[in-house]
Amino acid sequence: MLKKFVFPPIVQMLDDRKKRIAEGLAAADVARREAEEERKELMAQLEAERAEAQKRVAAASAQAEKVREEILAQARREAEEIKTRAIEEAETEKQRILAEAHKQIAELALLAAERVVREGLDESVQHKIIDDFLSQVSLN
Repeated sequence: MLKKFVFPPIVQMLDDRKKRIAEGLAAADVARREAEEERKELMAQLEAERAEAQKRVAAASAQAEKVREEILAQARREAEEIKTRAIEEAETEKQRILAEAHKQIAELALLAAERVVREGLDESVQHKIIDDFLSQVSLN
């Protein structure tokens, strides 16, 4: 009697419970697989974003280096132009000073020649005039 009336509902209940547990485990396994798949997709997406960010950083660094090199090249060109202008100005000033010195020497030589002619050609006087001339030239 127990076999006929008591056990079948218990067996049915146990079978139903076993079926629900199996379904729950299957659903949990599906959910775990889906979660794992989603995690993999997110990790791949994160890695792609990370690679893109590194690519952008590298491009920005390359651009910054290019700009730095252009600025340095421009600064070198400007420095060379300034140096060239300074050398040219110094040479011009040197030539002006030399021309002025030649002019003064010529004037002093003429004055000395005039004195020699005025005072006669006495040798001692000529030496004195020449010495005076040379001392004036060395002072200037």
